[in-house]
Amino acid sequence: MFRSDTGMGMCLKGGFCDRKTMLLQLFFLMVFMNGFTHALKDVRVTIPQAARIMDTVSLQCRYDLEGEPLYTVKWYKGTKEFFRFIPKELPNTQVFPLPGIDVDLSKSNANEVVLRHVQPEVTGKYKCEVSSDAPNFYTLTVSGSLYIIDTPDEDPTMWVETDFPEIGYSIRGNCSTPPSYPTANITWLINGKKINESSSFHHQDPNAISSFSKRQPLITTSLLETEIDGETFQGGRARVECVASVFNLYKRSVERVLEEERPRPRPSSVLGTRDSASAIPVANLKLYVVLVVFIIFVKLR
Repeated sequence: MFRSDTGMGMCLKGGFCDRKTMLLQLFFLMVFMNGFTHALKDVRVTIPQAARIMDTVSLQCRYDLEGEPLYTVKWYKGTKEFFRFIPKELPNTQVFPLPGIDVDLSKSNANEVVLRHVQPEVTGKYKCEVSSDAPNFYTLTVSGSLYIIDTPDEDPTMWVETDFPEIGYSIRGNCSTPPSYPTANITWLINGKKINESSSFHHQDPNAISSFSKRQPLITTSLLETEIDGETFQGGRARVECVASVFNLYKRSVERVLEEERPRPRPSSVLGTRDSASAIPVANLKLYVVLVVFIIFVKLR
């Protein structure tokens, strides 16, 4: 009535042994996974979205070991490791050379890596890999991206047509940014309200030396054409503004104030009223009559 198919004890016929074994295996697996989940958690990185060439950049990695000892923290750019922290070793930091990456060891530790004088090659995806020590050696990895950019130093330039700034016509203009990599974004505002651009394009600086590099700085030019309505002029004035930005590292603006054109009322002192205009011939007639009477009087004498 009993048989032993698994070597783990006596089992009943009908496959009860298999179901019991599967349940035990599932139980131990859940216990194992539960211990794994809580041994190393909350791994997160803080990586700036963008930085300028030659800036100092801090890459931070935070985690919760929940009492487990730390085995190692590794930093990768792409698939290549460039920094390692091992608390049990002396020195406890190691650097592996990569183009453009200059690690400041005096400021780098288990939670932070500081990069000095960053170069364009530093642009890329970065990963922080955290491992707990024996007996579990749990490992988690989190990643983020960093862009090294070329920001301009000058303001954008703007031109706005000033002819016929009145209802029924359009405000036309263009705005161009200094060269940058990546290309700048342009936003148009009229009296602080965002207005959609008509079109935009990117082009090289005609005064720059031509290059086939993928990081070639380009000028962004945006065109504006918007119809003037009853809300365009506030108090007889319209403030047209062009805002250029590159990530959160460059933001410059330029503006132009337009004065509303209104037909000027003609002064009554120049043209006179209808009554005064009609009175002029009457005055002349009286003078003529007086003159005729005077001449007749002279001749009769």
